[in-house]
Amino acid sequence: MLGGQWLDGRSTRARRVRLERAGDDRLRIVDLADGAETFWPMAEIEVGARLGATPRVLRRAGHGQIECPDSPELAQWFRRPAGGIEAVADWLERRRLAILGAAAAAALFAFAFLRLGVPWAAERIAVAMPVAVEAEVSRQAVTLLERGHLAPSRLPAARRSALRRRFGQLVQGEPRQADMRLHFARAPGLGANALALPDGRIYLTDELVELAADDDEILAVLAHEAGHHVHRHGMRQAIESSSVLLVVGLAFGDVSGSSLAVALPTVLLTSGYSRGHEREADAYALGLLGRRGISPRAFGRIMRRLAGDDAAPAGAVGYLSTHPPTVERIEAAERAGRGPGE
Repeated sequence: MLGGQWLDGRSTRARRVRLERAGDDRLRIVDLADGAETFWPMAEIEVGARLGATPRVLRRAGHGQIECPDSPELAQWFRRPAGGIEAVADWLERRRLAILGAAAAAALFAFAFLRLGVPWAAERIAVAMPVAVEAEVSRQAVTLLERGHLAPSRLPAARRSALRRRFGQLVQGEPRQADMRLHFARAPGLGANALALPDGRIYLTDELVELAADDDEILAVLAHEAGHHVHRHGMRQAIESSSVLLVVGLAFGDVSGSSLAVALPTVLLTSGYSRGHEREADAYALGLLGRRGISPRAFGRIMRRLAGDDAAPAGAVGYLSTHPPTVERIEAAERAGRGPGE
């Protein structure tokens, strides 16, 4: 005998009932309010999944459902093998250590997927990305930049031609070299800066040209931007950011990314990807400069100029930065520029 609540599908009122087995093929339902009896054929009853301490649900098409606590009687009345997933879920629900183990395994899988799987997939997807997609993404980026950041360059035409010629010599024969086009712009809002777009356009600001002490320092920055294009960092970063936002949003139930619980992990993870891209572009630049007979120390010098008083060891802010610590980047350039006896 087992108690429960019957929602017959015709009324919103739940009726308290008692359940009894009537022979081998029927379930007797006794209304505790008036003693009325109803019989359900056992073959027509669908039994809900067993999940820990949650109520079991007995359903009969056209007659509503009965909710009752799980009990040994139900196992005796309905001898039907549980599905594999149902059995595993019930086993987990009833064992705290299993729950903790499953949570730890899920967390480990998520970490491995985000730390290793997403960058691996992004790199391969970016390689297969159609040229038309890169061109459209770059077009939209330029439209946004020209609205509030980029203005026509004021550098003399001869100066721009000379820098284009030296840049062409720098990247001659490099992977994806045919796509690389150097553009100049004045950008008071961005200051001394350079950026590479997915389609190979590389923008160099007048402010950076004015900041540099010599052309080697400018070429060092352009070598770094060329590294971004060679390694397809623009598209990889877009794919990685989208993937992280989706995965973290699903984990926290907010795919919009508007809540702090989603935004903070997303920032931390995408910043980590970006720092990895910056290190990869730095390594490419230092190697390229060395192959072209330009001292990699030029990269360290321009990094000092760009950092100003900010070239200090990284703390929490450095961890959140999208770039590696400036000191780290300068030291790498110094090491790359040392001769055999230094």
